[in-house]
Amino acid sequence: MKDLDEQALVRECLAGSEAAWEEIVRRYRRLIYSIPIRTGLDEEGAADVFQTVCLKLLEHLSKLKDHEKLASWIITTTNRASWRFSGRTRREAPIGEGGEADSTIPVRPELVDEKPLAEDEHIALQRQAAVRIAVDSLSERCRNLLELLYFVEDRPSYEEVSRRMDMPVASIGPTRARCLEKLRKAIDPNV
Repeated sequence: MKDLDEQALVRECLAGSEAAWEEIVRRYRRLIYSIPIRTGLDEEGAADVFQTVCLKLLEHLSKLKDHEKLASWIITTTNRASWRFSGRTRREAPIGEGGEADSTIPVRPELVDEKPLAEDEHIALQRQAAVRIAVDSLSERCRNLLELLYFVEDRPSYEEVSRRMDMPVASIGPTRARCLEKLRKAIDPNV
């Protein structure tokens, strides 16, 4: 199922393939979790949003007109679910004894939101999802090398990569170049 594009995966899912549904959830899990975390929800809130989005996707998958827009639908639905959940959490939060605001808690002045515009963030999330799906489609060796070089927070030295990957240091650069080319083709086969 990993090699199927979005359209084929949705068709298989609509035909009743449990493996296709599991692949959709696996493929978009990181994307769905990242959005509520970015909006300030904790892991429990993000898990609730994840369940909500998966349920909505299961309910609405047959109504999705353009199967190539699955990532876009997921991003929009996850944003909305995150906003609803965070709004509900704020309304349910206790504000002090007797229902009045606690005067000992300093009130923060309204600050200008430094986040990118919703459309820009939407495009960025779509690109991130496309890259993650493309990385997942690579061979294990390429995937592991690219994750070590670009996705881990504390990037290891070439010597450490050499040790972990069991490859000569001199091979890392050329192997990285081949893997990046495969990644570029996986993202856009027309390149």
